Amino acid sequence: MLDRYPLLSRLSLMLACLASLSAALFVSAGVAARLESLALAQPDGDAAARLAGVGLIQVVLMFLFVAGCGLILRTAWKVLAVRTDLALARVAAHTAGAVAAPAGGIDEIDRLVRSLDSVAAQLAGRLADGERLSRHAREQERFAARSLEFIYRACANLAENSASAPWLTTLLEDMADCLQAHCCSLALLDPVAEGLGVPAVLGAPRLARLLDEFDADELARSGGLRRSVAGPDGEIVELAVPVRDADNIYGVLIVEARGDFLFESRHRRLVDAVAGLFALSLGNLQRNQRRRRLALMDERSAIAGELHDSLAQALSYMKLQIARLQLEIGRSCSACAPGGTVLDISGEIKTGLDSAYRHLRELLSAFRTSMPPGGLQQALREVVEELSARAGTEIGLDYRLGDVPLSANEEFHLLQIVREALTNVVRHARADHALIRLERDEDGEVLVLVEDDGRGIQPDNGGEGHHGVSIMHERARQLGGSLTLDEGAGGTGTCVEVRFRPRSAPG
Repeated sequence: MLDRYPLLSRLSLMLACLASLSAALFVSAGVAARLESLALAQPDGDAAARLAGVGLIQVVLMFLFVAGCGLILRTAWKVLAVRTDLALARVAAHTAGAVAAPAGGIDEIDRLVRSLDSVAAQLAGRLADGERLSRHAREQERFAARSLEFIYRACANLAENSASAPWLTTLLEDMADCLQAHCCSLALLDPVAEGLGVPAVLGAPRLARLLDEFDADELARSGGLRRSVAGPDGEIVELAVPVRDADNIYGVLIVEARGDFLFESRHRRLVDAVAGLFALSLGNLQRNQRRRRLALMDERSAIAGELHDSLAQALSYMKLQIARLQLEIGRSCSACAPGGTVLDISGEIKTGLDSAYRHLRELLSAFRTSMPPGGLQQALREVVEELSARAGTEIGLDYRLGDVPLSANEEFHLLQIVREALTNVVRHARADHALIRLERDEDGEVLVLVEDDGRGIQPDNGGEGHHGVSIMHERARQLGGSLTLDEGAGGTGTCVEVRFRPRSAPG
């Protein structure tokens, strides 16, 4: 036990020695008193000599007692003062950077207690910092796991699906959940949205308020935006990142979060990665659509060239020959006077050839028609503008096929059916208003309506426009659908209705 406290052991030994010295002094004082009384009684005896010896012993004992007291005081000073100061200095050294222990106090022990309190406070602060860092590390780990899972799902959807409105909305919902944001929105440029057949603005669970103030094209081309503003539910922070690749700009991705949310580098990297995925998907879809349209246009152009080089030239030659035949019949055949049977038959042949040649030229023009980058919606808008300006008829367009995937061939057939129907409206119906409506019904079929308020036509007559109706029927048949002609609303005008199921739609 004493080995654990060496200073206390030495102090105990010194105190025991001092106690022995005190006892010896006390005994020597008693002996000296007796010897002094003997020396007074017997002046000639040896008591005086013995008294001198006892006095010498007392001097030695007194010296040893004083030396022992001094040693004890010195040791006590080292233990209670010097060693305490050294301990305080070491505590102060260990608490560097923390709240320093006050130098004042009742005694050294008070200073030591206060230093220990400071050390305890510093340790509590370090433990709190450690817990905070631990929570931050766990949150970083969870965010990394969520981000990896989200990126995996996004890449899987990118490989399996086209950029439809439901697919884009699902990705925005997953992104808002991963970032724990208020909402995520994707605003596309108008040509991109029209070309892909999706809405220009998508949001989950709602649209970002930033789109109420800025245009998507302005945000995308300015390089994005980050700001904090006051919202109806408190302060919010908004981040806009352009969706673009090396060649094109497609739109802008917007994230709206609570005001105390800090867009750290990990959050910005995730948003940039998602914007890159959107740009990759939209760019690939645009390129694929462009390649399919170019391939179809090349094929149609080749067919048009074959028709022009063969059938068109043959019809032109036959028209010339029938004209020569009529001329020769009129010159040499007295039975072929005007009103005669031969001349009437030749006239009918010429009329048929003229009609066939005219419709062949229309087919050649249709085959050589190119689809603009914006797809069917942009092409229909151009047709409406062209015919409205040429005929003065007010033509409206109600396009609701934004999320319906159509093949390039289906788009061309629909465009030609609508063009032919509008041509009949302009040429024959004498209508003031016309409306084109394209939508998808509950059964998944595409419905195309072309209505006018003109004088109407009979679908089975053999007059002018009959061949155009036949061509529209044939195009509807190639789409796998049907075409019907009926009276317009209120019993006036004509309504051309086309129904078909897209090949990409489930049966």
